[in-house]
Amino acid sequence: MAGESASVLIKRALNCQCPVCGRGAVFRSHFKMNRECPRCHVVFWKDPGEGLGAMYLDYAVAAAAFLVCWGVLAFTRISDTLQILILCTVAAASVLLCYPLTRSAWTVLVYLSGGIELPPLRALRGGKKAP
Repeated sequence: MAGESASVLIKRALNCQCPVCGRGAVFRSHFKMNRECPRCHVVFWKDPGEGLGAMYLDYAVAAAAFLVCWGVLAFTRISDTLQILILCTVAAASVLLCYPLTRSAWTVLVYLSGGIELPPLRALRGGKKAP
């Protein structure tokens, strides 16, 4: 792991950029994560269980959105049934909207813990990469 500052890594997470090089995109589309960085070719998540940690971040986002909305709805005269419907919708929508950010933030945390390593450099032979 290189010695990037916390502010650099936070900026990379918020921009959904590779935590290693800072130039490659973590996502192809809103819900489709790249397996590896298109620039430095570092593999983001090697193990299938590494996505579980990002689910904790999703839960935190949903809980925060739920609590903020609940605090606002406490001062209204809306029926309980409608309030529950609104709260569930806000919690689910917050997870869907923040999906790339939570996955990118978790990728940075995996990088900080040493779970993402640079791929070995290949020797160049005649201007072409060696197999």
